[in-house]
Amino acid sequence: MSESQSRGGPPADAAREDAPQLKLAGFRVGDDAYAIDIMRIKEVIDARPHVIRPVPHAPAIVEGVIQLRGVVIPVVDLRKRFGVNPDPTRARLNKLIIVSVRGRIVGLHVDSIIGELGMSADAVRPAPSMLRDGAATRTEFFTGVCRRGDEMVFVVNLDALLRGGSESRGER
Repeated sequence: MSESQSRGGPPADAAREDAPQLKLAGFRVGDDAYAIDIMRIKEVIDARPHVIRPVPHAPAIVEGVIQLRGVVIPVVDLRKRFGVNPDPTRARLNKLIIVSVRGRIVGLHVDSIIGELGMSADAVRPAPSMLRDGAATRTEFFTGVCRRGDEMVFVVNLDALLRGGSESRGER
């Protein structure tokens, strides 16, 4: 048994001992897995008891708002943002991830939660250039890609994801 195993850590061959460790929170949108920096999350709640109220002329990326303990929080439906068709069979799994983005609290509407994904920073590879939007007005939605078993996990850039979408519902 290695010294790291005797201390309760992962085996030395699982990740370089000197590599910085990332703590990501994994979630699903459709069949795909995504992750965000766990430190950006305020809480995760079940979406069902919260009525998401549409807001006229809100940016297109905003599904509506909820009221959580007296605070009005905008909600972004990541299914719409990522172009994934809603799946009625997953409706019972819907979750809201309450995050902090540029000093604002925002709810991310996702299909389900995977949980904490701890991994070496070396395990996250830069997002392939084809995943980047070449338009000058938008930035990269994904900062990287990593593996979880046989599955690819896309690491989401929250700042870029929630930037843009400036056209309002009333203007479409």
